[in-house]
Amino acid sequence: MTQLQLMRPREREVEDAKIARVPTTARRNRVWLPLWLLLPSILVLLAMQVYPAIYAAVISFARVRRGELEFIGWRNYERLLSAPSFLSSLERTLIYSVFYVLITLTLGIVLALLLNRRFKFTSLYLVLIFIPWVLSDVVTGTMWRWLFQPDYGILQEWLHNTFPFVSDALFASRDGAMGIVIAASIWQALAFATILALGALQTVPQEVIESAAIDGADRFQRFFSIILPIARPTFLIMLLLLSIRAVNTAGLIFATTGGGPGDATTTASIYLVDVVKDQGEFGLGGAISVLLLGVNIILTVVYLSLFGRKVEA
Repeated sequence: MTQLQLMRPREREVEDAKIARVPTTARRNRVWLPLWLLLPSILVLLAMQVYPAIYAAVISFARVRRGELEFIGWRNYERLLSAPSFLSSLERTLIYSVFYVLITLTLGIVLALLLNRRFKFTSLYLVLIFIPWVLSDVVTGTMWRWLFQPDYGILQEWLHNTFPFVSDALFASRDGAMGIVIAASIWQALAFATILALGALQTVPQEVIESAAIDGADRFQRFFSIILPIARPTFLIMLLLLSIRAVNTAGLIFATTGGGPGDATTTASIYLVDVVKDQGEFGLGGAISVLLLGVNIILTVVYLSLFGRKVEA
């Protein structure tokens, strides 16, 4: 029994009266204080994310002329879904996303498995791997564009001298430009995948892995039977975030190739930039934004429906 319960009835009544006299304003302030502290971040989020998203959805049903909105219903969406150029950009987005996500995820897990062994200079390797992640898309894209310039690109010259069948103008070819964009994106995002995978691997009990090794399980059996089921929730988050990033990537591609040569690297995000920046079709751009948002939502729902139950199990 607590001290308050051991008191005589009269003393208990006095103590209850003291508690009741605590100002309700103070209690209310304790409840609202965290919300007041978060208010600046909430306002920034509303101004930079929520309001533009709502405005894009509104103008997707309109035509912008001289600063005025003329509502035209579903015409912008009809134009997009019947435009071969937009459908081609969706196809290129799919190609880019598949290679980028699968290779980044695989390399991230492999590097995490190596770094999880805690060999010498592991911390130094982690710092070196993390450097590309802190670079902006513009810096990364510009650097990779210089590396593959036909005249003075270091990687372009090395590839052509090492593998003679590689074109001496890889940057100017359609497949080569897409490969460069994918390589640049993987190089930048590899740190993100590696850090997440390494964190997931460090949650796996070493005793379980050692017991499996003693029982005769090889490395592949230990990975697929023990490590993968335990680390699956984190790998799912990696897959989801990388997929969303692939669909929305614009800055890196724009800085690397500008969507060229021709439309070889014009993904849906670059197509959105071209429509708004070059053609001034803000209503059409709003429709593209809404469609990309729909793609992100579909990806999230599909991933959670396919793997969510397994993760919970």
